[in-house]
Amino acid sequence: MKTISEMRKENIKKDFIVENFMKSNGLYCLVARPKVGKSLLALQLANSIATGTNFLGFRTSPSPVLYISTEMNFSQILDRIDKMKLEFTDDNFRLKEQEINERKLNLMDLQLEFQEFANDLKGKFVIIDMFSGIDLNNGYDLNNYQDMGQYVIPKFRELCKRYNFTILLIHHLNKNNKSLGSTAIDGSVDGIITLKRDQNLKDKILLSYESRDYESIDLVLKRNKDLTFEVSETDSNDLNLNLIIFLNYAIKQKDFSFTISDIISDLKLQITPSVFGKLLKQNLDNLEKEGLHIESKRTGPDRLYHAKYEEPIFEDLE
Repeated sequence: MKTISEMRKENIKKDFIVENFMKSNGLYCLVARPKVGKSLLALQLANSIATGTNFLGFRTSPSPVLYISTEMNFSQILDRIDKMKLEFTDDNFRLKEQEINERKLNLMDLQLEFQEFANDLKGKFVIIDMFSGIDLNNGYDLNNYQDMGQYVIPKFRELCKRYNFTILLIHHLNKNNKSLGSTAIDGSVDGIITLKRDQNLKDKILLSYESRDYESIDLVLKRNKDLTFEVSETDSNDLNLNLIIFLNYAIKQKDFSFTISDIISDLKLQITPSVFGKLLKQNLDNLEKEGLHIESKRTGPDRLYHAKYEEPIFEDLE
């Protein structure tokens, strides 16, 4: 047993790879549907860590990066690096690609690369693109909770501990915008970064981040001509992507009641209830300008909202 004083004395602040985003020795997952920009964002993150520059406004801790690719060859990755104008050097970046005659990269056969990267380069950040392209000798079922939670994910955690790595696994979303395979994947890692494209915001990507160590984050990103991402600078009157989806729903419903949790579930919004509740409160005036009027009242443990949509009146343009 420990007293509160002993707990405070032993509680040393964790080192970070990306401040308020990724801790040292952590295991994270970046998920999205195909062609949304997973690998592009991962390379941008790798560049920020390799050069010690900010990533989407978050401070990074400089470290060489090992990029393990099971889908793209070095020529394809080099083409992206050049188009994105990334600043990798021989000292801060290493690539391990899957050989043409290999079905999958074997995790155990990568031990030599891990040792060299950790010992010679003092590297602390590894990206595995894609997670499903790694073989663990024993074979596993991506959809099996026990396989993923008790065998596969612990293998990657073991690497984090043994070599002092933070590892980012790149993975797919399924048709329901959930991580492909067992829910054990989401539950076993330290944080999930989700990228999602929505038709309501052209050329914009919604980034949602959930972590057991840091606060949830929701960002709207735009992709630049050089294929890099930046946080979209919107006017104060512009609405968050989740609010636009909600507004479109309200236009169809006209008059309805809801709770925050129910509306997030019904619309499959990629945001937490607490964050969406704050967004709603902060944007009541902006929503009213669009014709949506919202009132709320407390009913027991839940707050019930009532929404009514009326077509806004526009002044005639002369």
